[in-house]
Amino acid sequence: MNLSRAYQGQPPPARDPDSPALPPPTRELVSRSVKLGMGGKKKFPHDFEVTAVSPLSVRFYRHPDAAPAPHDASGTLNMVGAEHSTTRLSMAAQMAAAGEGSPSSTNVPTSKEAHVLLDDLLLLLPALFAMFDRSGEVDEAVREQLTERFLTASTEPSADEVALLDKARTYDDKAWRRLGGSVREPVEKWRASVGETSAWGKAVGSVDAAAARVLAYLWYYESYERKNNKNANLIRLGLDIPNSHSMFQLVEMNIGAGQKRFYAAKWTWCRESSADFFVAVTSVQDLPEGEEKAAILDTVEKSKSSDAVIVSQSRGLYRISSLAENVCRVTLVAQGVIGGWVPDQAMKYLIRVVLSIVDGIRDKYERNGEAVDAELRGAFPPPPLLDELNGDQTRVAQKCLAMATDSEGVEWTPLKSTSPFVSLSMKYTKPGRNQPSVALGKASATLDCSAAKAFAYQFATCGREKTRRGSESGDHARFIFKEHTTHDFELAYVTKMPFPLTNREFLGRNLCFKEPTGDLVVVFEALSDSTKVDYGANLKVVRGKSTGVVRFKSINDDTQCEVTLVQHGDAGGFVPERVMVAKIPLALSGVGFMRERFQRDDAIDGTKRRELAAIINTSEQPFLADEDSLIDKVSTKFVSLSAFEKLESPDPFVDMSSVFKEGSSNIILRASTTVDAPISEVAAWELAKMSRENQKAHVAFGGLDRKLKKINDHQDIFHAVFDISIPGFLPRQFVSRIVWKWDTGKKELTVVADSVEHTDFPERKEYLRASSTVVVKYKQEVDVGGIPQTKVTWTQQVDLGGVIPKWYVNSQGVGTLMYLSTMRKRFDKSPTIDAASSLRLVTMIEGHDGDYSAREVEILEDGRKMFEVFEQQKSKELKMASLSTQAKMAFKDGQSHAYGWSSAVVRASPAQVLAYVWNIKKRVGVYEDDLEKTIDEDGEHNKLVYIKKKVSNPFEDRDFLSRGIWRKRATGYIWVTVPELSDAHPLSSDVVRARYPSMLKMTSTDDGLTLLEYVMQPDMGGSVPLWLARSLMSRNLAWVTEIQRSFEGLRGLEEWDEKDGEATGEVLVTMTDAEKHHGKGETKVEARVRELMEKQKGLKELGEKHEWFEVLLAKVVVNKLRPAGDSRTKLCNMSVKQANIIGGALASCIAANLTAPAAVDEWILRYPAMGELEREYVWFRPMMDTIAQRLLESVSWGLKMRLYTGAGLSTMDLLSDVYMIYTYATTGQQGAALSLAIMVGLCLALQLFVTWVQAHKGPKLVMLKEMLIVLTGLAPGIHAMRVADGADKNEHDSMDADILLTSIRCVEMCFESCPGSVLQTYAVFKVVVDGGDWSKLAIASIAVSALTTGFSAATISFDFDVSPQRRHDEPGFYGYIPDAASSRTLIFGCMIFNGALLLLLRSVSMALLAMVGGQWVLVYLVSDMGLYFVYKLLRRDLWHWVALEGAASVVESVLERLIVKFLVDFTGVIQFRGAAEMGGIFFTFNMIMALAASFVAIRVYYASLEEPEDAVMDESVAWTIVGGLSGLWASFFACFLLLMKPAYRSTFFSTQTGFQYVQGKFLREGDENKKAVFKYNKKQWLSIRPDVKAWTLENWERWEEERPEWFSDNFRTSVDDDMIPAASLGALKGGGGVRRRSSLGDVLGVGAKVTPVGGGGGEEGNAR
Repeated sequence: MNLSRAYQGQPPPARDPDSPALPPPTRELVSRSVKLGMGGKKKFPHDFEVTAVSPLSVRFYRHPDAAPAPHDASGTLNMVGAEHSTTRLSMAAQMAAAGEGSPSSTNVPTSKEAHVLLDDLLLLLPALFAMFDRSGEVDEAVREQLTERFLTASTEPSADEVALLDKARTYDDKAWRRLGGSVREPVEKWRASVGETSAWGKAVGSVDAAAARVLAYLWYYESYERKNNKNANLIRLGLDIPNSHSMFQLVEMNIGAGQKRFYAAKWTWCRESSADFFVAVTSVQDLPEGEEKAAILDTVEKSKSSDAVIVSQSRGLYRISSLAENVCRVTLVAQGVIGGWVPDQAMKYLIRVVLSIVDGIRDKYERNGEAVDAELRGAFPPPPLLDELNGDQTRVAQKCLAMATDSEGVEWTPLKSTSPFVSLSMKYTKPGRNQPSVALGKASATLDCSAAKAFAYQFATCGREKTRRGSESGDHARFIFKEHTTHDFELAYVTKMPFPLTNREFLGRNLCFKEPTGDLVVVFEALSDSTKVDYGANLKVVRGKSTGVVRFKSINDDTQCEVTLVQHGDAGGFVPERVMVAKIPLALSGVGFMRERFQRDDAIDGTKRRELAAIINTSEQPFLADEDSLIDKVSTKFVSLSAFEKLESPDPFVDMSSVFKEGSSNIILRASTTVDAPISEVAAWELAKMSRENQKAHVAFGGLDRKLKKINDHQDIFHAVFDISIPGFLPRQFVSRIVWKWDTGKKELTVVADSVEHTDFPERKEYLRASSTVVVKYKQEVDVGGIPQTKVTWTQQVDLGGVIPKWYVNSQGVGTLMYLSTMRKRFDKSPTIDAASSLRLVTMIEGHDGDYSAREVEILEDGRKMFEVFEQQKSKELKMASLSTQAKMAFKDGQSHAYGWSSAVVRASPAQVLAYVWNIKKRVGVYEDDLEKTIDEDGEHNKLVYIKKKVSNPFEDRDFLSRGIWRKRATGYIWVTVPELSDAHPLSSDVVRARYPSMLKMTSTDDGLTLLEYVMQPDMGGSVPLWLARSLMSRNLAWVTEIQRSFEGLRGLEEWDEKDGEATGEVLVTMTDAEKHHGKGETKVEARVRELMEKQKGLKELGEKHEWFEVLLAKVVVNKLRPAGDSRTKLCNMSVKQANIIGGALASCIAANLTAPAAVDEWILRYPAMGELEREYVWFRPMMDTIAQRLLESVSWGLKMRLYTGAGLSTMDLLSDVYMIYTYATTGQQGAALSLAIMVGLCLALQLFVTWVQAHKGPKLVMLKEMLIVLTGLAPGIHAMRVADGADKNEHDSMDADILLTSIRCVEMCFESCPGSVLQTYAVFKVVVDGGDWSKLAIASIAVSALTTGFSAATISFDFDVSPQRRHDEPGFYGYIPDAASSRTLIFGCMIFNGALLLLLRSVSMALLAMVGGQWVLVYLVSDMGLYFVYKLLRRDLWHWVALEGAASVVESVLERLIVKFLVDFTGVIQFRGAAEMGGIFFTFNMIMALAASFVAIRVYYASLEEPEDAVMDESVAWTIVGGLSGLWASFFACFLLLMKPAYRSTFFSTQTGFQYVQGKFLREGDENKKAVFKYNKKQWLSIRPDVKAWTLENWERWEEERPEWFSDNFRTSVDDDMIPAASLGALKGGGGVRRRSSLGDVLGVGAKVTPVGGGGGEEGNAR
């Protein structure tokens, strides 16, 4: 039988071995191929596909220059071209003796040596695969080919294939039961039966791809994407049957518990319609006897990895039905037959695994739900006519229509609507006793779409958007359980009710049709009580009923439609009236959602405003006498007012003032501003009272009603009702007559509004009539940068009527006038105006060639001298709000005012920064406290500027008069300001004159940025407290930060990098002025985030792309600790609700982790959408890290609580030990007191030694300070705080902060907590044996030591594992702690109890052994430790990894091995299972031996007693204690193993050594990985030193040129002299000096050489 790989069509041709030699591989291939991995045998598939390698054959052998070795290796690598620009590789290699001789030569490798070395050679294949991998591209190309094949196939299935297809169709004819939990999943799942060895399952889900595309995905069985990692070494084949509709799929799978199954099935496909497909999956065992079956069964037997693999059966069907062009429904029916005995629960799990195939397909092709819904609406077929319905459908339609018709005569009660565009009303009758709660609701609105589109949206009850919304609202179920036709189905949904009410179940039949009038109608009728639905679980619900009609009527040429919903609801059971009334708007909310889904508010408003603006601009209108009279009356009312008192405006661009007119108690308000738009546009925006924008603002401001009656083009009657938000007071009703008119020159437009009585808007008893008089002047100003300018002056007087205190009304003035701020921001073009002025200034600055006077030169020189203060005087570092800004303060002898210095790097050129500074009138430089800002003298490089500032009470306002001068220099520009005097602004008694001499230095950097250095000496004048002066110093020095952030805000999203993320993170956690004026219902943090999203270009672009991003950031920054919710939503389907959940969850991650990166890592791993954001945007992770770090520093819970707990326990342990020393000394137990004192002293001494190791290369004062910290006993807590704060490793530190913290903790546990517990336990036993009582204080001290040790041991392992950097660098070792917060908490608790229980167990057993005699303890410890050291010596793994030399290296290695062994014996620190420490396999062995030793100790103790009465306790009690502690420990450790990620359990059995681990780092690709070897003890990479040397010599000059971040002085000093090129070494030595002497001798090494077949040897071969 002819079979071939399904995705290639034909197998690739074999290469003729006698063909001519092919061209040699590229240099890159040669250099990469010789760097083969090391250590251990690995099984790889025999072939790979790689990209961009020409067909060739390569012979490889040992490099002639390599050091001698006992064995040699050679072989051939063949490469043959395949489809899709790929290459198929195969490799053959052999081992031989290096020298001449017989096969019996001692140089012949052993079998084990040969396998290890050959496996290393075979690593070339996966290395090539990784180097050229474009598997995703190849998969896509294959699927494209298959899709085309399925769509264009002209042949029909054969008779045999038709028989298989017909048999498969019967698989769906079963009594299906829904699987529990699937009711809330996007893929519905059922099962028909569960037997001992087989199970039937069914899954149905929609996939966002074309049906043929999905079939291609299923058919391409050998795709890289579908290969399961855990089965990567097992066979997975797709074998095509040429000229047919069939293929064979073969796969071997691990099913757990060491069992494997082999499945072989024949797949057959056919088309059921033009776009629908059907696939039959037939088990090979079901095929008729014949050549085909025999050939496949033979292939199966040959392909199995072992005879123990059981061949199982698999049969089923796939039905792929097209729903739209790129949407289909996939139905899978499958029977899984495992074969052999499998537990029943495993069979139930199996069916879920099989059905998860549909989940995988859906997840792969998932797109934005709203886009998919729109595509489905476009494909929705037209509904039938009313008279085309069958009898049953007609009955349903008539019943529902009659219900809606009967309701027309009902008196409806209006309901409050959250939207001004949706009208809600209800009729509710209170239920009688034992009567159900029934209500009738009605909703209507106008939609901005065709009736057909809205109709399709309404009928898609289970669309993506509606399903998501229901799920977010807490609905437990929403699905179609029976489909009669496309336009007729039965729906079930379970809605959440408020506690303590029971959730409600609604079952209804939905039907749609078209009426003779052309209206489209959807009706829904409640099903009978006898109807039952399978939810997969027993839900506790009450059956409710709902019947209704939704009518869509086309208007405005079908560009819009009117929708009306009438719904009759019976909630079932008793529901309180308030709940029922509250639920009615929710039941009717579908109309509101439809309105929002199809709204085109901006477009419609824009059209109407343009029409109104055209009328204002061009219309010549006659004005009636009363209209002119009204304008004159209102204008005259305010024209004589002059003594306005300035109000403090929240918007610096809006001037606000007020005045009282004589004879009136109502305040008159006035505001003015300049708007960036022509008069007609601004006036049209304000006069369009019924625009959708204004209607929404009306509701947000508390508006209840808003109507407009147009009298003519220039006169309206406006009616508005407002809730004044004062309990007990009626809403206020305003009716105003509005008239507008141009002046004679059309340079100024006047709009007046005055209260009026009008028959269309009579007074109503539920409102109280108020009055308002307004005049608005629109005056044309000079254009700015080509942008029209309009000066708007708004004057208003309001009388709310009633008995509201006047002072309250008057106090609301600023809020009322903020309407003008809204108007200004609506048309604001400040960024454009500022950018244009900045561009003009940059051009002027770069071309400036003016002369400088002697006075100007003197001023510039005075500014330069200000920098000398920080060179000559001692300065104090200042902590700034921005981490990217450095600042300090200094005093100059003889002066009382301090100098300040700050520095920051700006992403702009020096000329751009100077233009920003020089543009005094720029809008971005206007602040809320600016009272006045004028330029008295305006030269190109010299300006005299006057500024007046508002200062908070009780201090007086300040003013400044300064001369600013700038000048160009070689590397940038300088700008100096000095105080001046001027007749234009003389000194005044109203304000205090302040002096701010300063200098700003703008220096260009190599990477095109600008370094800012700012020096100032502020003198605020008058009397200013010292604390305020220092506060103002920091605030003024932060000006460089403001400049930095201004330019950051100009960068678009596409320009953002990691630095932008860090800068944005800082801004988000820094308080801003926007928080002072947060809106109604808006928190301060929300106001801050909103302002940044509006101002920063990048954030604004992101907000436009993802509307939920602002909510996410606000929830992150508010940082409120709460239970973290779950969300598996992908980025394309994120919503505001999901953003709330995800953003709020970061706080709990911060609380559970030691460092900010670890917290963010947990957060991102937990929520897939955040992972997608991280992969899409390089700046996202740095931004979140920065935010988390700042939040981590500010909160008192979480990390700080954990740190304080750990530090507190350590201190308690130390104090309890000191107390016990005192107790022992005063009770005659001097031996115990001395021993415990020695332990405490030794602990401190070793912590001092660790501190010396860390700091001995740095300043002595720093080392002394660190040693003093150790002596106070606070070292663990202080070092933990440094780790939490993200402290960087200093240049002279030997260890990272977390490594140092671990060392300190280990010393404390090893020399204080653990031996102290044993000693105190022994002391307690000794007292009891001598006739004393059990000491409660001693037992408490032991408990504290155990808890301290358990906490420390758990913290070490936990913090190392959750470190994102370590997980990235060592993914095979770090990452075992799960990502979910709840699981992390549980596993941390398990580790605490593991350590504490093990210490208690060992303390009891060692104390009992000590009771026998000290020599027993000594013998045990020496023999146990000796075994460990023998193991390390035999494996050549004694040297520890810390990079020390000479005697220090010997001492550290021996000491560290002793400490690690001791700690694992007594605490079981999980971290120490690593290869660089104890090693996985010995760790496991050691734990078993430690437990066993505890039981042996009991046996030895009781066997040594002559009299049972001499025992410290009954033997049965001892066995109970040790057994109980052992059992508890085993239980917690088992829980730990169950909670950890399964893939990491193998690390407990790893045989990797420390030197293999260290050398493995160098063998990775990339300089960043390779350079890590220099952090480790050189003895551990001695065998690869020649390779390391070759690497450094080859790349050193490149590193000196590129200067990567890691190429620091510390790195260079760690490299031996002979590893540095001679020229570079001479430069480092400074011209012949001795830099340092290498401590390593010459070391031999091996290499490999790759040459083309037929190439020569010797020099010629080497040249090649």
